[in-house]
Amino acid sequence: MQGYRIDGKVKHKTIEKIGYLDELEKVYDDPIDYFKSVAEERNRSAPAETIEVAVNQRLTDNTSSRKNLGYAIPKRIYSLLAINTFLQNKQKHLSIEYNLNSIFSLLIYNRFLFPSSKKKAFDNRDCYQYRGCWIY
Repeated sequence: MQGYRIDGKVKHKTIEKIGYLDELEKVYDDPIDYFKSVAEERNRSAPAETIEVAVNQRLTDNTSSRKNLGYAIPKRIYSLLAINTFLQNKQKHLSIEYNLNSIFSLLIYNRFLFPSSKKKAFDNRDCYQYRGCWIY
């Protein structure tokens, strides 16, 4: 098995199925130690993943590099109160094109962190990013 992360969630990938322990004990004296050494050897011979970062590259002027992750606590409370579930169930019975949960959550987070008008909350909606998803 190989473990890795995608969007913050731990995933596992089966590299090779080797069989059942009772069957392997008939072939190897100590199958656990043997396959641990095989796994270590494969890990040493596998190419290492690298991440390249362009340190001298400038951000474009129209991008917002400031993200507000301080709303994780109000988001958790919002989730524990099941407001998102309530709004999603309510929206099922309405014929509207917009997402009630996205609008309501934006207003709640903005009022919690930066009390201001609804228009200003909409204007500053790019400040909120959670797990790669934009809130608006």
